[in-house]
Amino acid sequence: MIKLKNMIKSAAAVAAAVILTGCSDISFGEQTVLRPPRATGDRAEIQTIISEQAGSGYTLKYPQRGEYRSAITVFTTGNNNEYAVALYSGDNDSTLNLSIIAHEKDNWVCLGSFTNTGTGVDRIMLEDINNDGKDEILVGWSGYNSTRNTLSAYSMENETVREMVIDEYYTDIVVADITDDKSDDIVLLSLRNAQTQSPSSAKLLQYSEQEKRPIGKFSIELDSEVTSFANVSVGKITENKLGVFLDGEKTGGLMTTQVIYYSSDKNSLLNPLVTLTESGSVTNPTTRKYVINSKDIDGDGYIEVPVVSQMAASSDENAGSVCTMTTWKQLDIKDGSLKTKLNTVINYTDGYYFVMPDEWVGNVTALNDPEDRQVTFYLWSSKTSSSGDKLLTIYRFTRSGWNKQNKDEYIRLDKASKSGSDSVIAAQLFHTDAKDSLNLTEDQLEDIVKILS
Repeated sequence: MIKLKNMIKSAAAVAAAVILTGCSDISFGEQTVLRPPRATGDRAEIQTIISEQAGSGYTLKYPQRGEYRSAITVFTTGNNNEYAVALYSGDNDSTLNLSIIAHEKDNWVCLGSFTNTGTGVDRIMLEDINNDGKDEILVGWSGYNSTRNTLSAYSMENETVREMVIDEYYTDIVVADITDDKSDDIVLLSLRNAQTQSPSSAKLLQYSEQEKRPIGKFSIELDSEVTSFANVSVGKITENKLGVFLDGEKTGGLMTTQVIYYSSDKNSLLNPLVTLTESGSVTNPTTRKYVINSKDIDGDGYIEVPVVSQMAASSDENAGSVCTMTTWKQLDIKDGSLKTKLNTVINYTDGYYFVMPDEWVGNVTALNDPEDRQVTFYLWSSKTSSSGDKLLTIYRFTRSGWNKQNKDEYIRLDKASKSGSDSVIAAQLFHTDAKDSLNLTEDQLEDIVKILS
């Protein structure tokens, strides 16, 4: 069974801007409800403790990525125990500091303070990595090199804090139950390090009862031609298996997607979309020139991978006006192949996408007119390499432009969008006798044009 967490995402600001809090299910034993520290007593006591720990003036440090972006996060457990995690540096100290503070008998008490030599705070995470029913505090520390971030973990045990040393570096990080053993796994993603000549890799860490800390269990090489991660997400690849989806940017403006998952049959991590040859070349069927990230495009709970191709066009057509088709595919772990889920023509500029009917694929092409804000679909003949009858035009009108139109001539497609929008998405359907099966009805059209959120 896949472990799912309901994250409560509410943000609150304290009267003084020095303290902000994040929100989550932080379960030190029981489900938790977060709240900001009270504007007077809590804030003053926590600040006093930080001042005592710093020994002089201090500067609050804010995480740059992740769910929590506050220098001080206050959370309340289900049994009303309150804790605060504070990040700061002393004015006379170059190290970074983390203090974990508990609310006991109407007073705030520091349970432990720890230092780190990083240059900043990458992120804070709260995850149960040892399957004890309580979330551990994970802190990523930024390094001078963005590929050399470090990670620390802190466990609450009998109202004390124990630091767990993790001797690994990372570029990005994912925490999820990848191995389906009911404990959160830590997946460290590292880009190629030019200094050490080490290739890009994904390493899975699991908590060791013997060593009382997370240690590396599995690793796999990634595509070292990827220079940065544009998007990192976790999602289902089967009903009971999670995978890590890596949308990465390569030199020359190319993008590619890698999918990392754990195979219990092989007892290893797999990266099936990437083929690494002995000569150092890399092949991946998802390589594309367009910035499109993996996502659950059809809302079925599975993340789909985009594969982009140019639609058909005659030789004298302006290539810049020819639309691309994004085919969304799901990984089949039986053979490591990609299976098509649906085909779309996406108009990011005007905020919608069109789901291509199966019978249109190969028989229809589309041209974009960015000046008039319209996309038109035509019959396509592969025998003559030419376009034919017009089937559909989708328009983006300004609000004032829409008010000037004869509404009876159009089918409005953004009825569910915000009423305050300054634009309108509408369409016109056309009939062809050349291939009647490709004609759409109004009801069909309203189901296959989707407004981007």
